[in-house]
Amino acid sequence: MAVVPVRLLLLIVGVVAQYVGITPPNVHPPNEQLREQRGLERSLDLVLVTLRILLWSWAFIEGSILFALSGYCPPAFARPFLHLPTNLTSDPTELTPAFLTGIVLTLAGALLRVSCYRALGKHFTFQLSIRPTHALVTDGVYGIIRHPSYTGFMMHTVGYLFCVLDRQGPIVSVCTGLLDGSGTGHTTVTRVWACVWATGLYLIYALMFGRMNKEDEMLQKNIGEEWRAWVKRVPYRLLPGVY
Repeated sequence: MAVVPVRLLLLIVGVVAQYVGITPPNVHPPNEQLREQRGLERSLDLVLVTLRILLWSWAFIEGSILFALSGYCPPAFARPFLHLPTNLTSDPTELTPAFLTGIVLTLAGALLRVSCYRALGKHFTFQLSIRPTHALVTDGVYGIIRHPSYTGFMMHTVGYLFCVLDRQGPIVSVCTGLLDGSGTGHTTVTRVWACVWATGLYLIYALMFGRMNKEDEMLQKNIGEEWRAWVKRVPYRLLPGVY
């Protein structure tokens, strides 16, 4: 149980990184500067709110379990958690490879997103827009791939999945013990949990890839030759040498 504070601290760090990655760095641009939103784009604000709710809910539940199992928790708070299932097949407080991989991906993705926020400054908005002072940024991470903020987003959402779907993590372990008296229901719990998240990510990534195409169309239309020269110099959109 001595390792509980470490996992709890990493959980907090991961949640902060996730929050940074899904929080707009700038205010909503004026309506006259917005591109017409269609299809899934119209639900962007709802998607962001849903992600935050899921993020904080997961963090609160998992953090509460970890804190209750630590030696730092007041007895009155820990008492309800003393009745957790006793048939768990793993220790939910362990630092597992899946959890550590998830935290690393989350941090790396968030750092990449922050570097994009700084590179674009006031021009980085979650809504598609072209401002009168818009200038094409082609150095830094934008000199390696053309859509690094989306790469960062994919990294920290996949990292989030590694943490949430960790078979030895508090939520999956406890749900397994509650739903399966034999303590061998990891597969069922993990599959259901994975299907829920896979559906959500499919919708988010569908929106993301659609936005990438529209961003390129907007830049080509408004910046023209400079954008085409950049595309020739930086042909990859998300992953150098691959895509």
